[in-house]
Amino acid sequence: MKTAFGLLALFFSSFVFAQTDFKLPSELSEISGLEKISDSLLIAINDGGNEPLLFILDLSGNITRKIGVSNAKNIDWEALAMDENYLYIGDFGNNMNERKDLCIYRINRSDVATLNEVRAEKMSISYREQKEFPPNDSERYFDAEAMTYFEGQLWIFTKNSTKPFDGISYVYMVQFEANQTKTLSKVTDLKLNKTSYLKDAVTSACTDDHSIVLTTYNRMMKLDFPKQGLIKTTIYKYPHIQQVEACACLGDRSYFISNENHKFLGPAKLKLLNLP
Repeated sequence: MKTAFGLLALFFSSFVFAQTDFKLPSELSEISGLEKISDSLLIAINDGGNEPLLFILDLSGNITRKIGVSNAKNIDWEALAMDENYLYIGDFGNNMNERKDLCIYRINRSDVATLNEVRAEKMSISYREQKEFPPNDSERYFDAEAMTYFEGQLWIFTKNSTKPFDGISYVYMVQFEANQTKTLSKVTDLKLNKTSYLKDAVTSACTDDHSIVLTTYNRMMKLDFPKQGLIKTTIYKYPHIQQVEACACLGDRSYFISNENHKFLGPAKLKLLNLP
């Protein structure tokens, strides 16, 4: 896989698109993860300090069912990912880069479809590159809010909080193994712009056919992996900075993104984007 990162190219495009906004219930004011589980349903989570709950949503953002995860804690749930058989929860939010209890939970999708309370398997993780807890301001690469399942592995993209901000996200890949502790080694650096945390820190990831889609607070971008190397393409730039915390692909260039509640930016919302 490492050869996929040999060459970097960045393309910027602007599109005419259709957007539909839905206000989310107050129970999802801190929404942090989103996935499509069927043609008519989404699944969502809140971030740290909230109950260990999964929320089933219709495509207008209404809660249709809540599922408790009986044997898990929500220290800082920040991402969802999914393969054919399992749902994965990334409990690796790490704003201060000081946590030593990062983990990923795995739940059977069949249980999610039928039960109101489920049990999760757990895999603990750490990052080989992190030596101090917390590291110096210039080495704070170890918060993470973005995870997706792609080509047989979970991909984690870290959220840069370095000072000064250098626009680098660390990329990790791992295969889930229950009841194990894994030390992950960085696969590559994903180099974004050196603008600011509010523009170029990675906040979520989803999979779109043979691509990975990432969000920041000011745009969505697509990562493609042709033989000549990684290509980054901006597919949508928000009209203003938004606290986008999660994304999900519906197919046919349609995506949901979600904003958590913010005292200046407004209530939690679900946004449907249809790109041409």
